[in-house]
Amino acid sequence: MRLIDQLLEHPLFEEQCVKRILEPLGFEVHVECQETPDRDEEPENTERFEASPEAYMAALTFEVPEGFTELARFDTEDCEIVMVAVKPTTALAELLLAQEETATPLAAIATERRRQVESEGWTPEHDNSHAPGILATAGAFYAMHGLKGMECAPPPAFWPWHDSWWKPGTARRNLEKAGALTLAEIERLQRQAEDVEEQMHEIRQRTTDGSEH
Repeated sequence: MRLIDQLLEHPLFEEQCVKRILEPLGFEVHVECQETPDRDEEPENTERFEASPEAYMAALTFEVPEGFTELARFDTEDCEIVMVAVKPTTALAELLLAQEETATPLAAIATERRRQVESEGWTPEHDNSHAPGILATAGAFYAMHGLKGMECAPPPAFWPWHDSWWKPGTARRNLEKAGALTLAEIERLQRQAEDVEEQMHEIRQRTTDGSEH
């Protein structure tokens, strides 16, 4: 089950408009409807629908736009069968589409990343001081030791920092640290790209302002 499915099952969202729930979470929402079978015109389909609404609805054909993921099918009191598809437009929406078994490891990596920032002081400013690839390299060493779970293993050759910062643990903890360090490198690259874009915007703005005089 996906995290978004668990969210929509909460009693708080009963009888609420799907778009009203999903759009603030960062989803673009696509909705299609078909009428439930009419007993007089489609007696066989009516029997199939009444015998197993879920199976009947699953067999229907809906057009899901490119880039969208089908989220749900359900019938309404207005005799309609509704298909809802979503397209994530934010990081939160992407996470909500993750399967439950994926969410737990992601949460562990996020917790480790937060610990690195709050307890170790590895803030964005600190991470920006590292040479490109250093954080990812450290993460790779933890990943390579991930399955070993050697808590007393010596620092590997070419470990990028002081030996005191090599802190292997269980196999799972090593992989969590690897994921968090890789995440830190991705965050650093993102900040770098944003800084370059901001500089380019300023250059374009100055060029535009100069051409107007």
